[in-house]
Amino acid sequence: MSFTPQINFDYVYPLNRANEDLCVASFKVPLMGGSSIVLHLKISRQPHELGSTIYNLSFGPYDSRNQIDDKIELSYLDHSKVFSTILLFGLNYLLCNQGHSLGIDGSDHRRASYYWRMLQKNFDYLSNYFNICGLKYFVRITRFMKHQYENPFDFEDIFTLTAPLVKTFKCPEHMYNYFTFDLKQHLKNEMKLYG
Repeated sequence: MSFTPQINFDYVYPLNRANEDLCVASFKVPLMGGSSIVLHLKISRQPHELGSTIYNLSFGPYDSRNQIDDKIELSYLDHSKVFSTILLFGLNYLLCNQGHSLGIDGSDHRRASYYWRMLQKNFDYLSNYFNICGLKYFVRITRFMKHQYENPFDFEDIFTLTAPLVKTFKCPEHMYNYFTFDLKQHLKNEMKLYG
């Protein structure tokens, strides 16, 4: 994941949609070496525990249980086209579901850093469409001794530090592990005028 994609909503793969469902789609992606794979996109139907208006966007191939494997590492032939397709899918969802936000989880530090670099590189372009925030969530451990790890992730015990992303060349002191996307107000206004 060393290449940082250049986002362009005019340069995307065609999507296959399930019954015109705005929450589910897939597209075929060429990989390095000549093979290809189908990536699945899914927006949760229930809000994330971190916020009542945040809906999680996950993407990846299906695993052996027919679930999206969002931790797999793939060598895309064209990273820019893949991530442009994913973010355009999210944009179209937000245009039709105003009041919702999308969230993308950086499942580990390396992936979160990659997303942060991608958002920074494309900040001017993406800022035309989204208000983007970084969220650092962590759990305060209040259990001690053998009980400490019985239920290490308790959503009631989450602290969140949310910050609007700004264009910068400096890495944040604590890398965000979740990124949220809200539709820009001018796009909401245009949808009211023409929708």
